[in-house]
Amino acid sequence: MKKYLLALLLSVFALNVNAAIITYVHTGFGSGGIGDTTFGDAAPLAFSITATGNTDNVDTCGASCFFIDNITASINIDTLGTFKFITPTRFFSTSGGVVGFSRAGASDSDLFDGPTISTPWDMLSSIGPIAGTGELLQWTVPQVLTDGGVLFFNDGTSASTFTATVGAVPEPETYAMMLAGLGLVGLVARRRKENQS
Repeated sequence: MKKYLLALLLSVFALNVNAAIITYVHTGFGSGGIGDTTFGDAAPLAFSITATGNTDNVDTCGASCFFIDNITASINIDTLGTFKFITPTRFFSTSGGVVGFSRAGASDSDLFDGPTISTPWDMLSSIGPIAGTGELLQWTVPQVLTDGGVLFFNDGTSASTFTATVGAVPEPETYAMMLAGLGLVGLVARRRKENQS
């Protein structure tokens, strides 16, 4: 009986324990507006986009790029705070070596392109930090929504850095399966104890 219980526990822990989570940090400088607040008119403000995705969901946009729609995405704008994106977003990598941030989906428009990397990246491994020039573009149509209101950046170039880190973390479904497995073990143990009485 103990062998069966051990096998059950091991199978619960082995199933779907790790998702290939990728975390991005993409920085730059820009001017624009969020909600009713304009920023960066006198001097561009630093910003940092932080997002997560799952490398199991990597997809292609034609023959020229890879992309992963983001699970979470937020932006910190210097002196203004941190805002969560409501508009779905993604990160991408082109065959020409450009990494970038855009609206989600296979063909939606780019928002922050660059820097450029020396070789194409398949988005399945960690990369960076890399530095170079980025380009802000296409923020106004359609609007990009955040929990702080509509966000836009004025078109322009910016110093940029990009880092992507792949690391395994437990998926929420794993905890549910572990609890179910432990519950079954408890029921079996209780039934066995009742039968011995």
